[in-house]
Amino acid sequence: MDSPTNALATLSVKEILLRVKGILTISRHCRSHKEALIDYVVTHAPQETLSMLQELSQHRRQEKNTNVVSRATDRKRKRNDAQNSRRTARRLEDPEVEDDNMVPSPVSNSPLSDFLEVPSSTNITACYHAFREATSNESVQLFVCAVCGREAGVEDGVMRMSLDELPNSLRLVPQQPHPAHDLVDGKLLEPKGVEYAGPTTFVTVCQECLSALKKNSQQPPKYSLANGLWVGKVPWHLQVLTIPEQMLIALLYPRVYVFKLFPKQVGSGRDPSTLQRAMRGNVSTYELNIEGVASMVQGKLMPRPPAILASIISVTFIGIGQLPHKWLRTTFRVRRQFVHEALQWLKENNWKYYGDIEIDSQRICDLPEDDIPLEIMNVTRQSTDTGLVAQESEGYVPLEELEENVSEEHSDSDGDKDGGELAESSAGQGHDDNPDVIPLQISGSIDTDLSALSANELMIWGLANLWQQGQEGGYSVRHSRRPVNDFGRPKPSSEQSEIDSTEENFFKKVFPCLFPYGCGGIEATRPVPVEFREHIKWTLRYYDGHFRKHETYAFAAFGISQRRQALASARVQMKRKNFEADAQVLSTITLEKLQQAAKEEEANISTSDPAIQLLRQHIHAIAGRVQGSDQGRYQLRSQIWATSIAMNPPSLWITINPSDLHDPIAQIFAGEQIDLDAFSKTVGPDKEQRARNIAADPYAAAHFFHYMIRTLLTTIFGVEMTSFRVKSHQGVFGRVSAYFGTVESQARGSLHLHMLVWLRGAPTSQEMHELLQQDAFRERVKAFICANLRAYLPGLESKQDISKVLNESDIAYSRPPDPSSADYEQKLLDFERRLARSQ
Repeated sequence: MDSPTNALATLSVKEILLRVKGILTISRHCRSHKEALIDYVVTHAPQETLSMLQELSQHRRQEKNTNVVSRATDRKRKRNDAQNSRRTARRLEDPEVEDDNMVPSPVSNSPLSDFLEVPSSTNITACYHAFREATSNESVQLFVCAVCGREAGVEDGVMRMSLDELPNSLRLVPQQPHPAHDLVDGKLLEPKGVEYAGPTTFVTVCQECLSALKKNSQQPPKYSLANGLWVGKVPWHLQVLTIPEQMLIALLYPRVYVFKLFPKQVGSGRDPSTLQRAMRGNVSTYELNIEGVASMVQGKLMPRPPAILASIISVTFIGIGQLPHKWLRTTFRVRRQFVHEALQWLKENNWKYYGDIEIDSQRICDLPEDDIPLEIMNVTRQSTDTGLVAQESEGYVPLEELEENVSEEHSDSDGDKDGGELAESSAGQGHDDNPDVIPLQISGSIDTDLSALSANELMIWGLANLWQQGQEGGYSVRHSRRPVNDFGRPKPSSEQSEIDSTEENFFKKVFPCLFPYGCGGIEATRPVPVEFREHIKWTLRYYDGHFRKHETYAFAAFGISQRRQALASARVQMKRKNFEADAQVLSTITLEKLQQAAKEEEANISTSDPAIQLLRQHIHAIAGRVQGSDQGRYQLRSQIWATSIAMNPPSLWITINPSDLHDPIAQIFAGEQIDLDAFSKTVGPDKEQRARNIAADPYAAAHFFHYMIRTLLTTIFGVEMTSFRVKSHQGVFGRVSAYFGTVESQARGSLHLHMLVWLRGAPTSQEMHELLQQDAFRERVKAFICANLRAYLPGLESKQDISKVLNESDIAYSRPPDPSSADYEQKLLDFERRLARSQ
């Protein structure tokens, strides 16, 4: 067999890169120069990978020699047949996605030749190598982009270069300077992404910002701080404010937040900071009692009087026993000194919104020194129906807190109805118009059937989308129906207007603790417009985490986004053959008819007007565009059926539930410094601190879930996803021809994946029935099950054996065994036994 260097020389760069993907991290220089690539692979690749590449090279030469002899023997007679066979082989056995370890063979006449075939041990070990490499220090390292301030990983193509090498850096000069800007040579950059080495200034830049800077434009990059996204550092005076304290200094109150506390053991002494935010909230735009509230909020006197808290906050405690005051105090305490200092800082630094306020000393004195305001205690309710908690605790996730004393609330989406009832009873009394409620979890779940959006509102918004020439467009708020407009500014015209310094912004007035200097508001006018959802994503990736760690920001942002999806999707669809006739009928609709239809809708009476009935037939809330809706699930169901028709029935049903509480990678994404390559279980945050980290940063938990699922699909399942296609190579289950996964969340926001997997060569139902009659196929099925499924482990035969094995409830705080270690098989068996015991 040739040396590794000679063997790799016969392979293409693409073939080499494909087979070392997930095992080695290849630099851009090596990707562009084959000689450098070969030297790097020969020096750093494991022996198993080099052996596989040598076998592949030998096969390529044999295949080439065979083809040469075949063509010389009968070139004319077999030319067409050879071309056809090569095309067929290329479709069925793409050289780019061949088995990584097994020598390719001619395409079998049997389509079932690969189905349920157990991969070789070498191939399985290579998959584990790839997974361990993809979860190494280098692979999960996080950086801060100096241009946009976002947290970026290796997958974002982060580069480090000198500031002088940064292309078109003059585009980073802010158009509206601010005294608090961090300027580097006149450019607005995030200091966390800047490094000084003597006279040279180095910056870390993500690939998206670098590509934007290379374009021929005079405007700043879309996501750069210079594009009006700068928000400034949040001072300590604003970081420490509780939710009621933030309400007392806010300028707008467009939301009612409902907190449901689910303590399972009252008085257990648990630290509330370790509890993940299992808040059920209704993000609603209520029609407030303006006359009753105006006297509280008029003028520039600050802070707001505590009486206003009863109008915008309600609390329900579910549990048997006395209401634990310390639980409420953690979230709802008000400290007069903190409120006073926060207002003073805002008055000095946020001139636009707080520069002319008057801090009323009497109102400061009316606040408690450090306690829960009576206004909140008076609207706090207690329910002893603990069956509600049990109902919401059903799910796939084990209740680890029974052994860890860490509270983790789990529920399915059914529990959202409970929050809606609470909001109606506690905050909506006395209103003629029922509020439009979208039940929401911290992870972004919504009302799945849109039942909380009334039909008449969908109808009105459908007409608004149809009649753009009217006074009120699709994103306008009807006069006298809502106190504030949370639909952002009107869409910009073709000519970009000048930035208006007097323009007020919804989010900056609602969340002064997130936009302390009154800059960087969502949907504010800026040189390069940033859409609502894009800006929300930017805020969640902002490096210091103050957006994603805020208690209520995610509720408000996702609630507005979901509501826009539902309302903007309501549209009138006309059948072409009936268009003229229907148009004549619809033209007879008047405001009086719509008002009458609205009254009939509220009275649960069928609409009597035939024109309104016809209009209803043509109004469709395209709820399939709203993530998590029933209509969206119908579309997913259709995709599953279509895949089954094309690929035959699925082969595997898998649930993947990564442990966000204890996995060290999740802790790294939450800001901890952990050495994955030299991991030690006794080094790093303890169990309580890990729970606090995830409870405070739900985005880190979601980032961890997304990263782990993507890594598992690539390295373990052998599925490589690009922008335009999905490739498959040999994984631990063989070759995957398709997969379909849906993500579900528990009430506390942790995620898990349910996935259907189609294996290559899967038979039809009839073929499967016939194959199961064959002894050889039954043996193949048995071997596949033994290799991949566990119902028994040596050493865990009885209760006595189980009791001898230490129960490690936080076993996820570990690293998988290194496949290159000499005693890997024994370590893997021991790890599997410990894992089974912990469950």
